[in-house]
Amino acid sequence: MEMKFRKIFIGKAAFVTGGASGMGRSLCIRLGNNGCRVAVADINASGAEETASIITGNGGTALAMGLDVSDYCAMERALRQVIEEWYGIDYYINNAGIGISAEMRDISIEQWRKTIDVNLMGVINGTALAYGHMVRQGHGHIVNVASMAGLAPFPVNIPYTASKYGVVGLTSALQSEAVFHGINVSLVCPGVVGTNFYTDLEVVNVDREKYTGGLPSNILDPDKAAYKIMKGIAARKKLILFPMHAVFVYHAYRLAPALFNPLMWFLVKKFRDLKKHRDN
Repeated sequence: MEMKFRKIFIGKAAFVTGGASGMGRSLCIRLGNNGCRVAVADINASGAEETASIITGNGGTALAMGLDVSDYCAMERALRQVIEEWYGIDYYINNAGIGISAEMRDISIEQWRKTIDVNLMGVINGTALAYGHMVRQGHGHIVNVASMAGLAPFPVNIPYTASKYGVVGLTSALQSEAVFHGINVSLVCPGVVGTNFYTDLEVVNVDREKYTGGLPSNILDPDKAAYKIMKGIAARKKLILFPMHAVFVYHAYRLAPALFNPLMWFLVKKFRDLKKHRDN
């Protein structure tokens, strides 16, 4: 399969946001190892540099960029730089994201804006810029990373869920337009992946370690997640969904959403119990 990947990605150019760590870093490295030139973008500039150094150390080609995806003008400049240097862009992967866990009543409007600005507007910014160029060049592939939380609602994660539902809607609608321009658009909806997303997660009025400590023990390794994304991109899949618990949730929620109510109530109760424990 790796040799097949190399035949597809060698000589291509990819722009990846959120490439400083976790699944984004693993994806950048896999792309680089398969002959793809990679622009590694992240608000964590030093982390982006580390990822790019790994790629070049393996014999690949990479650029590192400190980038805030909520800043449209900065993203426009960054993409222009890559296009001018590499004479085009083949893959644009919107991977950057943040999370916040809290009850709706405890979330400030500033926290709402921050989550929407990064998770939804960041994807809109990247998609709008990349899509416009790809239409002009007549080819390209946009990959938007959403979440299982964009396919089924997750209480006490409402801003995150709302932003990911937005990404799912944006990507699904764009797929129908893009086909007329020869552009592929993929939606990635991973389940729980073992990245620093959870160590960096903002948790309001609850101890973060106790909250994240309740995550499933069989979470997916970020490198395995990156492999699944690469496989989906290579196959030009419209929906890249993994691991099996995410596949189950997707189909079960579509068939019988009411059956998920007890699970949703359990998650709320568990969060509130942790909140009470913290207050005591």
